[in-house]
Amino acid sequence: MQIALIKSYTDKPWRSPETYERIEKELSARWKLSSIETKDPSELKLFLDGVSQKGKVFVFNIAEYLDEKAKHSFLPGLLDGWGFDHLGSKAAVVKLGLDKSGTKRVLRQAGVPTPDDFIVSSGDTEELIVSQAELIGFPLMVKPSLEGGHLGINDDSIVHDSAALKLAVAKIIKEFNQPALIEKYIGGDGMREFSVGVIEAEKPLFTPVEIDYASMDVSVPILSHDTAVRDLEKVVPVKDERLARELNALAWNCFKVIGASDYSRVDIRADASGAYVLEINVMPGLGPHSFLPEAAWTLHGLDYGELIATLVQTALGRLGRGSGRENNATIEHPDAVRRSL
Repeated sequence: MQIALIKSYTDKPWRSPETYERIEKELSARWKLSSIETKDPSELKLFLDGVSQKGKVFVFNIAEYLDEKAKHSFLPGLLDGWGFDHLGSKAAVVKLGLDKSGTKRVLRQAGVPTPDDFIVSSGDTEELIVSQAELIGFPLMVKPSLEGGHLGINDDSIVHDSAALKLAVAKIIKEFNQPALIEKYIGGDGMREFSVGVIEAEKPLFTPVEIDYASMDVSVPILSHDTAVRDLEKVVPVKDERLARELNALAWNCFKVIGASDYSRVDIRADASGAYVLEINVMPGLGPHSFLPEAAWTLHGLDYGELIATLVQTALGRLGRGSGRENNATIEHPDAVRRSL
């Protein structure tokens, strides 16, 4: 088996040269490895064709775009179109995961609890925005509808009145040139936030952790872009077995409803009103200090090399068995999670 590693560098720690060097080291210790760093799709295609002449090739890719800054050359789409097997979900699922509103619509239709929301585009009137906001009720969270990596999220993303809402929406539309997603802010009594990694192994592995805002230097309990880029997140394992089971069930059902493959991370908030899926990241960070690798070590004793190997073996097993699988998981009612808090 030939492994082809695609490197797509950004200023994010989970896509840094150091992260790719570590991944390269771990892959090459177990498989025949070739790697490439390019922003040219034609060069990438020639490279993959060359590797495939040596034997069957599996592509290890952790990036949405070949050129992240320009949002150019959507890698899952290129790989699917060229017919190369690769780590992670199909292009259509990755696109859905990047579309926060579309994801929430699919989850809601399947009965997975997610905060109420609406979309604001550049042509929408202030009256329409305010009327929709009043139907949900303040406070509200405002963020870009088509971005990942916590982009566009900061302390001002939580708004408590119409004036702040209009300012936040205008900022998102101007800076990101895309609609803004406005959703009910889950921050009531007993608010807790969790992140559950999902690894679709023969027996799925889950990594439920709680965001430890009390030990973080933040004035507002949200994971901002600055916090993510600077790797300032603090988490603690979910040790309550009942709560962990309920969080895992909610994350697993989200994973299956979206149609994800191999691995993902599901973000969940709960307060006195219930538990809600905020979003699913179908290509979560795989830097050595990202949520999923850290939790895999803490909860399952998987060191970084073992995690990388598990992801490859999971994907190869999925490809060898075909796509037809039974989904026997059942979703927990959100009140179940609330009762465990």
